[in-house]
Amino acid sequence: MSQETIKIIRKTIHWLLALGLAVYIVTGFGITDWQTVEPLTLGLLGKAESQKIHNSIEIPFVALLAVHLYFSLIRRKHHNDT
Repeated sequence: MSQETIKIIRKTIHWLLALGLAVYIVTGFGITDWQTVEPLTLGLLGKAESQKIHNSIEIPFVALLAVHLYFSLIRRKHHNDT
């Protein structure tokens, strides 16, 4: 793979991880403080929906985190070798 392709993949992983973290936090608040989150989302994100989304993104979130750490460690290793 070329360096440009790796750079694009790394940036995509980083942004997806940031988005996943934001969704995870919002749905967590939707579970614990649904009285506030439901009106803020105009009724789209109630307690039940938050729970479903929160539970369904656990594995993808951990997978993205693992790939993110892998790319970070590879970059650090290559940076230290030079």
